[in-house]
Amino acid sequence: MSTFLCSVFLLRNFFKIPINKSAPQGCLRANCFIMMHGVIMKKSFSRNWYWAIIGGILLIQLITVIIAGESHTYIGVHDNLDIHITDYKLLKDNNAFFSHGKTIPLLGGIDRNFLLSEFYAYSLLYMVLPNFISYVAGYFIKILIALFSGILLCKDILKDKYEKYEWAVVLFSFIYGLLPLYPAFSFSFASLPLLIWILRKVKNDGKKIYYLLAFLYPTLSYFTFFGPFILGYIFVYFIYLWVKEKKLNLRIFTAMILIGIGYVLIEYRLFALIFASGQPTIRDTMVIENFSAAQICESILNVFVNNIFHCEDLHRIAVLPIFAISFVLINFFHIRNKEYKKLVTDPFNLIFLFIVANCVIYGLYNSEFVRTVFERLVPPLKGWQFNRTIFFNPLLWYTECLIAMIRLADYADKRKNENAKFAGLLSFAPAAISLLILLSVMGTQSLYNDFFNTCYVNTWQALKKTKSETLSYGEFFSKDLFEDIKKDIDYKGEYSVAYGFHPAVLSYNGISTLDGCLSYYYQSYKDSFRKVIAPSLSESAEAQSYYDDWGARAYIFSGSDYGIWNPARTLEVEDKRLLIDTDAFSQLNGKYIFSRVEISNSNELDLKLVGKYTDDNSPYTIWLYTK
Repeated sequence: MSTFLCSVFLLRNFFKIPINKSAPQGCLRANCFIMMHGVIMKKSFSRNWYWAIIGGILLIQLITVIIAGESHTYIGVHDNLDIHITDYKLLKDNNAFFSHGKTIPLLGGIDRNFLLSEFYAYSLLYMVLPNFISYVAGYFIKILIALFSGILLCKDILKDKYEKYEWAVVLFSFIYGLLPLYPAFSFSFASLPLLIWILRKVKNDGKKIYYLLAFLYPTLSYFTFFGPFILGYIFVYFIYLWVKEKKLNLRIFTAMILIGIGYVLIEYRLFALIFASGQPTIRDTMVIENFSAAQICESILNVFVNNIFHCEDLHRIAVLPIFAISFVLINFFHIRNKEYKKLVTDPFNLIFLFIVANCVIYGLYNSEFVRTVFERLVPPLKGWQFNRTIFFNPLLWYTECLIAMIRLADYADKRKNENAKFAGLLSFAPAAISLLILLSVMGTQSLYNDFFNTCYVNTWQALKKTKSETLSYGEFFSKDLFEDIKKDIDYKGEYSVAYGFHPAVLSYNGISTLDGCLSYYYQSYKDSFRKVIAPSLSESAEAQSYYDDWGARAYIFSGSDYGIWNPARTLEVEDKRLLIDTDAFSQLNGKYIFSRVEISNSNELDLKLVGKYTDDNSPYTIWLYTK
C-alpha cells in the first residue's frame, strides 16, 4: 500500500495532478489507476507518435479502398491496367502460371514464356487472389516491405544511435513505401534497402542464412528493370573493396554470384527466349531517338528534377528544395571548418554523386555513339534500356532527406543544450519538415498515386454531381458488359480486335485478341499485324512512327485521332472510318471487331454489324462487327 501511495505522490508532483484526499480509499485507487493509465498512454504516444501516424494513414487508405471497391477506385491505366494486370489475368484464366509450351490468346497467340515469371513474389498474389484484391494487397505489402527493410538497414548502420533517430527512419521508410512508383514492379523498388542490408550482413557476418537471403532476393526484384544494374553495382563494390583492402572479398563475390543465379533461375523463360529461340524480336528493330549534345544535357537536367513517369517519386515537390538547402549548408560548414576531405567523403555528397551519375547514364542512352558501343559489347542486350539506372534515384533522393533530418535534429539538440534562442522551436523542425514531405507525397497527383486519384475523383464527382472522364477499375474493364456480349454471340474463343479502347479490356474479359500491348514478342508477328493496320499507318505519320519504330502496342489506329484508345468516359471522333485490311485480318483468323465507334465504312469493308451493346455500369457503347 505504501508503494502504491508513493507512486501516486510522485505522479501527482510530476504531472501537477490534484488529488482529492477526502475521497474514499477505493475511489482513490480507481482514480489513481485511471490517472496512471492515462499518463502511460500519453507517454507512449509521445514516444511513438510516428507509428500512430503511419497506422492511421494505412487504416484510412484500407477503409477507403474497401468502401470504394472496384467501381470507385481509380487506378493508373498506362503500363498498368492495360498490360501487367491483364497479363496476370490471362495467366490465371488459362491456368498457365507454371505451364510450358502453352499458347496465350494474346497477339494472335503467343508462347507463355513471353509473360512474367511465376516465381516473383508479386506474381504469387495473382495466383491465389482475384485481380483487384491482388493489386490492393500488393500496394500495402510494398509499403510494409519498404518500411521494415528501411528499419533493418538503418538499425544495422546506426547501431546504438538507432533509437534516437527511429522516428526519422520509420517516417522516411514509410514515405519511400508510399511513393507512386511502377506498381507491377513496386516490390523491386521497395526491397532495395533490404538488398543493401543483406549485402552488409554477408560482408560483416557471413552467416549461411544471409547467403540464402541473397539467393532468394530476386523473388522480390525484377531482372529486366533491376537485375543487371544490381549485379553491376555489386561488382563495382567488389572491385572497390579489392582495391581498398588489397584482397578479394569472397563474401561479396559469392553473394553476387548467388543473386545472379537467382535471377537466371527465376527468369529461365526469358533467357530461353533470348538464347534458344533464334528468332528476332521487336527489340531488334526498335528505333531509339538520337539526341544532340544539347538535348542530352537537357534530358539529364529534366530527369534530375522530375525523374520519369515509371518512377515518378515526386521529389521535385519538397525533397529537392530541402536537399538544395541542406547541400549548401552541409558543405558550407565543411569549408568553414576546413574539413575539405569531407567534401568528397561525406555520405550525403557521395549519394548526390550517385544520383547525378544515374541521370547522366539516362541521358547518354540517347547518344547513338554510346548506345552503339554498348550493343556491340553485349549483342544479346540490343534494345535493352540501360538507362534504367534512374530507377535507383527515388531511394537515393529520400535517403538524402533522411540524412539531412538526422543532422538537423543533432544541430537542434546542440543548440538546445547551449540554451540558444529559439532552440525549442528548432527541435520541432526535423519532424515538421518530415511530415511536410509525407504530405507532399500523399497530396500530389501522379499517374500511379492511386489513393490520391481515388479520393480526388470521388470528391470531384460528389461536388460536381456528375461523372468524371476518368474511369474506375470496374468501369475500365466493364466485366458485366462483355459477359453479356459473349453470351449473346455464344463466344467460343474467336480472335478479335478492339477499336477505340485498350485491347486489354477484351483480354481481361476472356476474349482472344490479335492486338495487345507487350514489350517483347517476335518480330514476325509485328510484321504480320502491320499488314492489318497498314491503311491507318499510311494516313497517320505519327501512328506509323509509333508502330514501326517501337511496336510494343500492336493496336488498331485511327487515321486522324492518334491515341483513340485512351481511356475516357466520352469518346468523340469526327472520322469514323475503320482503316484496316480485312483480308489480312482474316488471314490472322480474326473474326470480331469490338468498336466504341459506329464504323462509317463498314459496308466497304464488308463488315456485318452483330449488335450494339451498353450496360448501366459501363462507360462503353460497343458496336460489334464481324467479317
